[in-house]
Amino acid sequence: MDPWNGSGTTTHVADRLGFAAVGYDVNPVAALVANAKLARPRDAEHVSGLARRIVTATLEDHDTCTTHPDPLLEWVRPSVARQYRRIESSVLADLATGHSSQTLKVIDGTLPPLASFLILALMRAARSLAAVETRTNPTWITPGEFPRGTRQMLGSRWLAFVRQMASELSLDGASASARSESIVADARSLPLANECVDFVLTSPPYCTRIDYVINTSFELAAMGIGRGAPKFIQLRERCMGAPLARKGALSDPSTTWPDEIHALLHAIRSHPSRDSSSYYYKTYWQYFSDCEMTLRELHRTLRQTGAAVLVIQTSYYKDVRVDLPDLYVALGAAVGFRASVISTANVKHSLTQINSRSLRHRTTTTYREAVVALEKNA
Repeated sequence: MDPWNGSGTTTHVADRLGFAAVGYDVNPVAALVANAKLARPRDAEHVSGLARRIVTATLEDHDTCTTHPDPLLEWVRPSVARQYRRIESSVLADLATGHSSQTLKVIDGTLPPLASFLILALMRAARSLAAVETRTNPTWITPGEFPRGTRQMLGSRWLAFVRQMASELSLDGASASARSESIVADARSLPLANECVDFVLTSPPYCTRIDYVINTSFELAAMGIGRGAPKFIQLRERCMGAPLARKGALSDPSTTWPDEIHALLHAIRSHPSRDSSSYYYKTYWQYFSDCEMTLRELHRTLRQTGAAVLVIQTSYYKDVRVDLPDLYVALGAAVGFRASVISTANVKHSLTQINSRSLRHRTTTTYREAVVALEKNA
């Protein structure tokens, strides 16, 4: 299991090795990407014929109706948005029918792997024609002013992405086991029974305050969730490590959090920089609250002989070093694990460096990447 599955590396590789794997992520875009990676290589290689037939059929459809308001219209030309919806509807009708004979929805994160594969290729084709602007932080994107392309171009690019992605799937030379899946769910409340997981392999958010929801706002628009929509805002609030502070008072974890976390929070709260004692203190408190809840879920769902392995990097708040591997060890021990760092290495690059302004608070920066093991006490 991977409770922070993201783009699905854990589920993809585990599945190719013959394990039944399940991944969870609150962002439906991540679940779509992860499920697309679970498509069988041979199926992906032979689905281009279906894709060509869909392109031909949809180009012959001259219906100009578009669902309004369609969030895609912020990003692409109206003709491209209409063609996108035609292709999407055809893929879902052909490959995404549930047990009740109803067409599954992209937003639910329940599409089978091959349907996810085709929809992801379609999203990538549409994004290649979209107007996307970035800021100092390249993960923060907004709609631009000059989208390009035609409905014919969307179809041809979709076919190209289908071929490219099928080629990438076939490179590993293994067949999917068809026993794995990625599901939209919150790591803090996993939809699993007690003691049903043998092994957890994951990499949690690194406390770098990257807004992954904003970074996937185009794909969310393709799913029907526009910027500013209630679902969009709720998703940003639910994501662990995001820079959006949730409303409400902070909980009191004084009886469960180790001294190491309290020391870090004190250093942040007393830092002289602006908003350290309010906004930043709250977002870091929020992060460790989410971390504790997830580790408790791992402890609940792991078998007595099970273990969790986490890949974690250090980060910084201004000039304050956030030694996240050691903090996870301390918190893991607090929730009942035997916890230790079993491997460590210095790394030159970190997600913290995405924002070029982060280095102005310190002259030297070193990052450590560590493997943390959490074992249940038998």
